[in-house]
Formats: sequence, C-alpha cells, structure tokens
Amino acid sequence: MEKIEKKGLVDLHFHSAYSDGSEDIPGIMKEARDQGLIALALTDYNNGVGVPFFLAACKKAGISALEGTETYVSFSEHSWSWNPDFCGPVPDVTILGKKLNWQEFRKYQEMLVKYWLDYWLPETLNGLRKAGLKVPVLSKEQMWNQLKDFGVPRVLHEVPKNPDNWDRLWEICVSFEADIRKEDIEQKPVRWANKHLYAIGKEAYVLRAPQDWTVKKAVELAEAMGGVLFAAHPGGEYANWSDEHLDFFIEQGGRGIEVYQYWHLDSQIRKFKDFAAKHGLLVSGGSDWHGKNGRPTLGCWDKLPVQTPLEAFNELFQRLP
Repeated sequence: MEKIEKKGLVDLHFHSAYSDGSEDIPGIMKEARDQGLIALALTDYNNGVGVPFFLAACKKAGISALEGTETYVSFSEHSWSWNPDFCGPVPDVTILGKKLNWQEFRKYQEMLVKYWLDYWLPETLNGLRKAGLKVPVLSKEQMWNQLKDFGVPRVLHEVPKNPDNWDRLWEICVSFEADIRKEDIEQKPVRWANKHLYAIGKEAYVLRAPQDWTVKKAVELAEAMGGVLFAAHPGGEYANWSDEHLDFFIEQGGRGIEVYQYWHLDSQIRKFKDFAAKHGLLVSGGSDWHGKNGRPTLGCWDKLPVQTPLEAFNELFQRLP
C-alpha cells in the first residue's frame, strides 16, 4: 500500500464558489489547513472576484499563494482538434502570476459574455430542444443572471436533472451505449448529458469560446496581465490533449503546462515532464478540486504519485514574472 503524504502539499488549480466550486474561501482554508497545504493558486473560471479574499486568507494562514484563473482558447480547425477522443477545439488553460492585472482581464470577460449571451447559451439550449428535451425559455436578462459568475449556467444542469427529461435522455444515451440503464440516468443525469449531449459532435455541443479567441491572443492576455498561460490538465481521460494540441500550443506561444493533476497517469506525468524540459516550459500542477463533495481532493492528498512537488512550486515561483 502506497504511503499517503498529507503535509507540505501544493495545489495550483482549484475552484471556489466564486465560479463552479462549492466552497467559500473560509471553507477552502479549513480544508487546506486540515490537509497540510502550504502553497495554493485559486483558478476560478473566467473571473478573479475571489482572489483578494483568497490572498488575504492565505496570508493570515501562512500559506504561499499565486493568483490565477481558468479560461479557454480556440484551436485552428483540424481533424485532430475536433477528435472526440481528445480535449476538443476549445480546451481549458490557466493563467498564473504573482500579481495579475485584472483590469486587463475585463476585456476578455466582455468578449466572452457577449459571445455567450448572443450565441453560445441560446444555441446550446436550442440544441437541447432539437434533441427532444423540455427546456425553459429564458429572456436575455435571465440568461445574464445564469452567466454573470462565468461558471456553467445552472440551466444546463437543470435540464437533464428534470425527471420529465429522463426518458428522452436515456433514449439518446442508449443509442451510443446500449448497456446504459434508466436507473443510471436517474442517478447521474448531468454526467450522461455531459457525455452524450454536450460533448464534441453531439446535439447540444456549441463552441464555448469564439474561434477567433486563439492561443496567441490568450498568450498576449496572460502577458498583459503579468502572468503565464498554462495548458490545463492535459492528461487524464476527460481532458486529454493530443500531441498536436500540445505542439500547437507551444508554437503559438504557450509557456506552461500542468504536469501534475489528480487524473494524470504515471506515464502522462513522465511525458509532460519530458515535454516541459524539451521546450523550457514552466511546470505547474493541481487537483481541479471543486469542493469536498467531488472526487479530486485538495492537494491530491490521497494520491501520492500525482501530487505537485514543493520543488516544482519553488522553481515556478522563481521563474514567474
């Protein structure tokens, strides 16, 4: 049985209630203290609202802290970028820095919210209707209320959770996986919707960022903020980057990669470490923790092989601008 080390842990990718996490800042700090975290970076989706409160709490707790956020980038349209076996044409990235300029980030937020209001959310809801599900009609104001925290709109979870939609959701899912039972749908409807409605090529899949929001533009944003753009959780299963994704990311100016992550395999960690060394990339790592009710643990305290080494954090801190 492997030894579990719960002291001196590092987590540079996790979420709070300011985006799609379940924990507020005090809850995060309690978990950090309980599990022996000594270095953290909050990476809420598309916003930094919680960062000032997070930094103050880390300072009080004696925890080293970086600023961060998780965003999206669009890859050029190629067969590899649309291959459903990999992360898709709009994968996640993170921006990390010692002191980020959040005023610069507002330009990205303004672009994203306009795209979401005018296209992404309406078209996603239309896709659900065309698939035969019951979907509420939302006004522009209601859509904005769903989107203003820049997390996943509640309605995209509420639709599959509606029992009136379970029979139709099962029919859709069983057309892809014949052994899915109706009980499976009832127990985890959002999971199955993510897999067979919202995934690449499925009926309710819509690009979550415009195609002109390129890696190059995201790199420029990160640099204008005083930070660095990282490929987020490039391994595991649900967000696996292809070699072409990684090469394109570097060609366009990406300078960092999350080598360590809760779902990364040993072979993937070795691959990403070699890739980082070959290209001189900054190395990061984190759990993608969304709260105590989810599977990943803060700092990956229960999975020794995927924990981010303290030496990696120290080197990253030295190399960040």
